[in-house]
Amino acid sequence: MKIFKGTVIFGYCLILLTEAKASKNNDGVIWNFLFGDKAFTSNINNYVEYIHWGRKDCTPNSSEIVYVGYLGGGHFKQTGAGTNPLCLPEKPEYDERMVANGSHRAEVYGAEYQTASDQYPQWNDVHDTCAVCLAKGRSASIMIPAKRTCPEGWTKEYEGLLMGGCTHHDAAHEYLCVDGSPQSRDNSKMDKNGFVIYPAVGKCGSLKCPPYVDNHELSCVVCTR
Repeated sequence: MKIFKGTVIFGYCLILLTEAKASKNNDGVIWNFLFGDKAFTSNINNYVEYIHWGRKDCTPNSSEIVYVGYLGGGHFKQTGAGTNPLCLPEKPEYDERMVANGSHRAEVYGAEYQTASDQYPQWNDVHDTCAVCLAKGRSASIMIPAKRTCPEGWTKEYEGLLMGGCTHHDAAHEYLCVDGSPQSRDNSKMDKNGFVIYPAVGKCGSLKCPPYVDNHELSCVVCTR
């Protein structure tokens, strides 16, 4: 009887293995489960970081906050200013051993939105916020300009307005995707300048129009997978 049961179990395992191998080239679930195909391996322990520009929160239920802060960067009039935006923590920590002397140093300023007051009155001169977020179970993030939706298989973290440096300013700034419902820093709204960003628009010519529209503000979306 024991031999019979063992033979039945062994035969069942052979059938299972045969079916699994037959489906291997078609990303068979059984084969992937048994032999750990990378395409099937759970990414539950994976995390990917993204910055939620313009907000002090992250996507509920899918992301956790690492820290919140303020957008900062180089001054718009300084030709040698850094081009990359920074998410500066609300409570900085200084090392008193590292004190720079002299006039040659990099300078970091707070940020403001600069928009046409008749188009975006709630944005103009608002001091920008940010949050560094960790998306759970994801391994990649991407910002897509001129889109409001994510590709199939991707999760939308947020959508908003594409913003960057002004073409007439000395300093260049990277483009950012700023949330369409921005939060200000402590309800602040002052014209102090510093690191200033403007809505980005499409310009026809080398950019194909249509489908793009000349001088129209560009949307953006941040996606993870």
